[in-house]
Amino acid sequence: MLDTPNIDTIFQQANYRTMDFSVIEDVINSTPPLVLAGTVGVIGLFSGLWLCFVYLSLFTGSKHKHDVDLKFENGLSYTFPFRVMKEGATYSTLIRALSEHVRSRVVVIYKKWILFGDELWWVGHPAIAEHVFSPSQSKNWFKLDKTETNKAFYLNESKQAQRTAMLYTGDDQRWRTARYHLSPYFYNSDFSKLDKKMSNIVKKHIERIVTENKGETELLELCLFITIDLLCQVLYDSALNEEDLTLLTYCMAEYIVPGTKYRGKYPEGMNCLQYHTKVAIDMTKDAPAGTVAGIIRDCPDMSDSLKNENVAFFLEALTPAFASFWTISNVLLMTDQESREKARNNATFRQQCIKESLRMYPPVPILWPRQAKRTHTMTNPIYNEDKPKQKRSLFQKIMGIVPFEDQPELKIKKGTKIFIFPSVLHYDDRFWFQPNDFKPDRWDKEPEVLADESNSAKIQTRRRQSQAPGLFGKMKDTLGSARNLQSMKGKAQKFFDKDDTLRSMIVGKDTESMQAEATFDQILEATDDRVGELQKWTFLPFGLGQHTCMGRRLAIRMVDNIVQTMLNSDVMFYKGVIPSLFSRKQWHERVEAVAAVYNFPADPVFVQVKTSAKMRAQYGQSFYRKSVVLPGDGGKKDITVTDDDYSDEE
Repeated sequence: MLDTPNIDTIFQQANYRTMDFSVIEDVINSTPPLVLAGTVGVIGLFSGLWLCFVYLSLFTGSKHKHDVDLKFENGLSYTFPFRVMKEGATYSTLIRALSEHVRSRVVVIYKKWILFGDELWWVGHPAIAEHVFSPSQSKNWFKLDKTETNKAFYLNESKQAQRTAMLYTGDDQRWRTARYHLSPYFYNSDFSKLDKKMSNIVKKHIERIVTENKGETELLELCLFITIDLLCQVLYDSALNEEDLTLLTYCMAEYIVPGTKYRGKYPEGMNCLQYHTKVAIDMTKDAPAGTVAGIIRDCPDMSDSLKNENVAFFLEALTPAFASFWTISNVLLMTDQESREKARNNATFRQQCIKESLRMYPPVPILWPRQAKRTHTMTNPIYNEDKPKQKRSLFQKIMGIVPFEDQPELKIKKGTKIFIFPSVLHYDDRFWFQPNDFKPDRWDKEPEVLADESNSAKIQTRRRQSQAPGLFGKMKDTLGSARNLQSMKGKAQKFFDKDDTLRSMIVGKDTESMQAEATFDQILEATDDRVGELQKWTFLPFGLGQHTCMGRRLAIRMVDNIVQTMLNSDVMFYKGVIPSLFSRKQWHERVEAVAAVYNFPADPVFVQVKTSAKMRAQYGQSFYRKSVVLPGDGGKKDITVTDDDYSDEE
C-alpha cells in the first residue's frame, strides 16, 4: 500500500491556513436568540428587497421603450451594471447599451464591485466633459493607460499584451517624450503641400479597381487600402508593392477587429501585431529625416523598444478610412443632385459634409478614461435653486440621500474613473437640432473640421461658437428665424400658448396641452443660456484635452483627398441601390463597436467608380431603382439597368 501524506501536511506545504471559526461561534452563542433572529431577518429582508428591485428594474416597465425613455435617473445606480449585462456580452452590445442608458442624462454612476469600490462615471452631459477636459482642470485628472483601463473592468493584462506606444500610455514620461518630439510636425506642417501626392495615390487605387474589377468594389475595403497606402507613403515615405500592401491591409484589418474569424498567415509564423510592427520597423530604417518615422527613429530620448512600438502605432491610425466611408456614403444619399455636385466642387461644403459625418459616426466608440487625482466638487449642471425641491422618501431621509436634481454640487471622489462616449453627446437633442439627420448646413457658421494652421503645438479645443449652429441651424423651420436664445424662448412660448389649433381639435385640448408642455420643457432645457458655451464640448470625434489626437489635421486632409477624388471618379452605389445599412437601420444600428478602437459599419456598402456615361445619366435621373424616362423616349420607355450597361464606353 502506497504512503499517503497527511492532509494537514498538504495544506502546510501549500502555505494554506485553516480558518478558525471559534470566534464567530462565540459571538453567535453569546447573542440572545431574539436579537440574532431579528438581525438575520433584517439582512434577509433588505437582500430580498434589493434583489426584487434589481429584477423589476431589469425585466419590467421597459418593453417597447428605449432606455433613454425610461424614468430619468442620474447619480449612483446599483441596477445599472445589471441593465447593461442584460444586453449581451459582446463589446458592440456593451457600447450600445451604455450609450442608450447614458444618453440625455447627466451622469450614471456605479461602483466597481457593485456595492463598494471606486466609482465609475458614465457621462451624458457636456458640463462634465468640460470639467474633465478643460485646461484649468488638468490638475485634477490623469489619463489611464491600457493596463489600468482593463483593471477598471476587472481584467488583468499579461506583460506580453501591455502596450507602451503613446496612445496606450497615460500621462507618464513616455507619452510626454513622444508628444514633445512629434508635435512640431503635426501642428506646424503645411499639409496642403501633400495634396497632389495624396490625390495621385487615391487615383492609383481607383484605376486598380477599374482594371481588375470593372470599377466595382466594397467601399470600406477600398478606403482601407487607400488609407494604409497613404500612411506608408506620407508618414514613412515608403511605397510598398501591391503584394506587400495587400498583406499589410489584411493584417491591419485583422488587428483592429480582434474578434474577427480571419486569422492571416504572415511570414515566419508572425501574428498580425508582430507582422505590422516588423513592416513599420523595416520602413523606418530608410525613412528620410523629418518624416514621422524619421523623427521617432532619431529621437534621443526613447528606448529602442519604445521607438518600435510608436512607429508600429502609426500604421494603426485608420480613422481616414472610416471617416471617408461615412462621408462618401452620406453624399451619395443626398437626393438633391445640386448638393452632390456642391460636395464635389465646393471645398467648404465638403468640409461640412466631413464634419457632419464625424458627428454622426465618430470613429472611436469610447474615449480613454480619466481618473480623479484628488477629491473635489463641480457645479451640478441641472440644479436650479428656484425650482421646488423634490419630496424625499422615508428611506432617503433615513439614509441622508438628497435627490440628484437638488444637489447644488457633485462630489467627485479620488479614484473616480470617467468614461465618455462621443456618440452620446453627438446625438443629444438638448444641444443638437434633429441629431439623427445628416445636415451639413448645420455647420454654416463653422465649416472647418479643424483649422489648418496652428500658432503653436498647444492643444486647442474647438473654437467657441457664438450662435450655436448645431442646435439652431434649422430651428427656423418651426419657430421662425430667431437666433438669439431669449428671443427664441419667447417665440416658443407664443407657439405653445395658442388656444385652438388643428391638433387640439383632433386629439383633445388636455392631451395636446400635456404634449405641448413636455415639448416646451425640452426646448427650454435645450436653450439653456449656456448651450452655446457647452456645445463645443459635445463634438469630440478626436477626443479633447491634452490627449487629443495629434494627427487629426493630417487625417482630415487625407479624408478630403479621398472624398474629392472618389466623387470626381463618379462614385455611385452599386446599380444605384441604397444599401440596407441606410435604408433599414437606425443610426445606432449602423455601427459595430470593434474592440476599443473603431466604429465599424455593420453592413457592407458596394459601389462603382469610373462608370460609363450611360450609367451616370441613368443614375442622375433615377434615385435608387426608380424607373425614369429619358428625353426623346416619348414618355413611354422605362429605363432598367442590366449588367451589360457596365461595360459601355464613354
